[in-house]
Amino acid sequence: MSDGWKKLKHPPVVLAVFEIQYKAGMDFDVTVLKRKDDKIKEIYPERIDNIKGNINLPSPTPGLSTAQISTQQVGYTYLNKETNSKIVITKDSFVFAIEGSYPGWDSFKLNGLSGVNYFSHIFDSSMVNRVSLRFINHIKIKSIESPLDYFNTLISAKEGVIEYPVDSYFHKYVMSVPNTNIKINVIQSLEEKQNNDFDFIFDIDVLCHDVFPFKLSELDKSLEIIRHHKNTIFFKNLTQKTISLL
Repeated sequence: MSDGWKKLKHPPVVLAVFEIQYKAGMDFDVTVLKRKDDKIKEIYPERIDNIKGNINLPSPTPGLSTAQISTQQVGYTYLNKETNSKIVITKDSFVFAIEGSYPGWDSFKLNGLSGVNYFSHIFDSSMVNRVSLRFINHIKIKSIESPLDYFNTLISAKEGVIEYPVDSYFHKYVMSVPNTNIKINVIQSLEEKQNNDFDFIFDIDVLCHDVFPFKLSELDKSLEIIRHHKNTIFFKNLTQKTISLL
């Protein structure tokens, strides 16, 4: 898919997440996920074991503590040296995420797919059942006379219902893309003024529920389609005045 999107000098992305949900073609012990541990740690040197805990509370017996606590290892989190990038792997999901300065789509996708390759011994026999991208954007604006000058999607009400100027708002909406298995969750929040700045949070989460046998080229294609929808939402919801600030 061609890239015709405007390149921003200062992308407002503060968190970018790429996630795969999959069903493995074989049963395996969770420790198999760290088979390429040495290779992964060249880029992500810190490994954290992810543990899930359960508390079972059966019918109490007088005078006895009957709470039963159990733990289970479910996967691993790998962090880079700067701790601003991570990989999270479990028996049914893979997550690649970066925080802070966004390096651009090409770099983000390349690093995400490189992370996937560490687990090819699992993915190569798996079925992918969901691919998603989530981008949280933080836009700072010095002054706002009217939110309509900056944002194309706002709350609305019949005339006379909201009597006073709106200083902040929060709303979420969910869309389904026709003739696809794609859903989009959008959260927009204009925060109350802090330190002479208005903070606008623009959270776009695009989820594709197509099911297909894992193949890196198919995954790449799916990511490009999802990104297209993510960028469409982003650019159509911001006015040119806002885009000129980025």
